Amino acid sequence: MKKYILVLLCFGVLVTLPSLTLADCVDLGGFSSFSVDGSTVTLYSRNTPFVKFDVQCDIQPTSTLQLIKANVCDGDEILVDGSKCMIMNVNSSVN
Repeated sequence: MKKYILVLLCFGVLVTLPSLTLADCVDLGGFSSFSVDGSTVTLYSRNTPFVKFDVQCDIQPTSTLQLIKANVCDGDEILVDGSKCMIMNVNSSVN
């Protein structure tokens, strides 16, 4: 009975908080360039897009991006023109 309740509780957390339980993490260490579309940043490695994410700050195509750490997840920070900016919706399956 306890095992059944634990499974239901885990399933309930997964359904109600998917952004916490299914956060995508990716290694951004190898990007060579980026493009900006609104608040969405696409990172490229040798002209091939490999990750997209949204940021919660003002970013321009001429902005400077600096990594605080190479492996990032939703909610981590990146430096945009020297100011900390939160990364949201990391998606490593870029088409």
